[in-house]
Amino acid sequence: MQRLRGAHAARRRPSEVVRDALLETPGRLGALLARPWVFWTAIGVFVVLGVLFAVILKYPVVDGDGHVPYPGTIAPDEHRHIANILYYAQRPVTAGPVLHHIAPSDLAMGEMLRFPSYVYYYVMSFAVKPIIDLGLPYSYIVVALRLVNVVVGAIGLIVTRRLLRTMGLSEAVAVLTVIMLIGTGRYVWQSSAVSYDAPSMTLFLCTLLYSARFLREPSWGSLAKAVVLSGWTVLFKYTFIPFAVVAIVVAVVLGLRRHGWHSLSTPLRGFVDAVRTRAVRTALWSVSFVLVTALVVERLGVNLVTYRAFNPDCSALHTHAQCMRFSIYARNFQATRSHELAQANGQSSSVPDLLEFAGRWATTYFQSVFFYRDRNSTWSVQPAVIVLGALVVVAAVVLTSAMVRSLFRTRALVWAVAVAGVYTVAMFVFNLRTLLTLDNEYAFSGRYMLPVLPLVYALLIVAALGAWRRLRNRWRTVLVVPVLLLGLVVVLLFSTPFAFFTYANSPDWYTNSALDLLPHWMTGVDDVVVPSAVQQ
Repeated sequence: MQRLRGAHAARRRPSEVVRDALLETPGRLGALLARPWVFWTAIGVFVVLGVLFAVILKYPVVDGDGHVPYPGTIAPDEHRHIANILYYAQRPVTAGPVLHHIAPSDLAMGEMLRFPSYVYYYVMSFAVKPIIDLGLPYSYIVVALRLVNVVVGAIGLIVTRRLLRTMGLSEAVAVLTVIMLIGTGRYVWQSSAVSYDAPSMTLFLCTLLYSARFLREPSWGSLAKAVVLSGWTVLFKYTFIPFAVVAIVVAVVLGLRRHGWHSLSTPLRGFVDAVRTRAVRTALWSVSFVLVTALVVERLGVNLVTYRAFNPDCSALHTHAQCMRFSIYARNFQATRSHELAQANGQSSSVPDLLEFAGRWATTYFQSVFFYRDRNSTWSVQPAVIVLGALVVVAAVVLTSAMVRSLFRTRALVWAVAVAGVYTVAMFVFNLRTLLTLDNEYAFSGRYMLPVLPLVYALLIVAALGAWRRLRNRWRTVLVVPVLLLGLVVVLLFSTPFAFFTYANSPDWYTNSALDLLPHWMTGVDDVVVPSAVQQ
């Protein structure tokens, strides 16, 4: 029998051999992605890219005493984050994280007395204190802070893989999602800058992980850990409050709907069992719960009761004249005043067309996810790249719409759609409201989509796989090569290193040391005379 099969295989036409090879290509790629070394190689690539950008990207020269110039930085808001960290680093350890008074000149760093996202500054100040004590150059401080965020970004990728596996997705889908994140420039660049975005995103992904574990197998332990991690998430960036609540509540509803309340033991019994089996780990989680509860009550609770807002307006704590030192307050005040004056004079801008706004919103978010842009950059993406990107987005929307049923076949996928959908709609509404009230497109940036981007990528992959399985073998044979070629072109044009070095071709992007060491064909900068070596 085996001889007959071998003879039959030997008599196959070359076209049949080619067809079978093409049909087997996706399966072979999936098997390759499932190998452990592929994932860890991807993590290594991310770390290399992160370290590279942490060292070469231009940074601002600030201090912890109110000198916070925006010019000189290429990472969004990095100047203010560094200044706040330096402010806490200059305080004695015994002073603790709570501020009771700041000088009016310090408001250039932002309103710090009741700012709800202060924990990142306080924690990172401990990494800066020894550098200051050793008298090392300022550049060491910035690079060290950036490298810490690179590590945090790598942890976020590891958590993403575990999250998707917990949701029941295959190893190949999980690893491909991670690779797509690494190829998304904004994730790498944001992880290479001094900002609370990377740590808060990683903590949010941890919240999602334990929410997904509860959804898969309800337990008080998973729920408690999700709540604790959500507390730390909002202390690092308070804007995650509604999204952490949505993630946990939807997971609880879907999990209990499937398994029922009887699947949960009593909280006390569950705690006692955890102490018996995992005493040290349970003790650490308990301490974390007590600590995060105290900090949330002190900052978010008191703010809400006293000022009726999680993040009080600067003018509620200081005079208007003092708050004008804070650039964001001054910007919003001027925009609000201009808007109100225009309304009073009957000159306010008309309500934008919703479809036109949606198109502009999607375009801005898409471009700023894949192409680096600071506050003062103007778009210079090549027209052909814009067209290709638009085609890819349209294809993704059509594919997802056609395969929408495949996104609701499990409770985990329903939960992912709910979390990503609520987040995306909230960002759209927030940006639209900002435009209507301030006549400006503030906070229009793809970096705000990063927290749910792993879920979005995973859902797109699930939809694509569902569509591929529905195709007949003849169509698969015809489409496999064009699809792979399109993927290769997208990688070349949109992936992190290509999307950066293609457009970052002026000295404004790089430190002096980077300009000295990197070849001009990479930076696009010929020999230039740089100013005195403030940035080494």
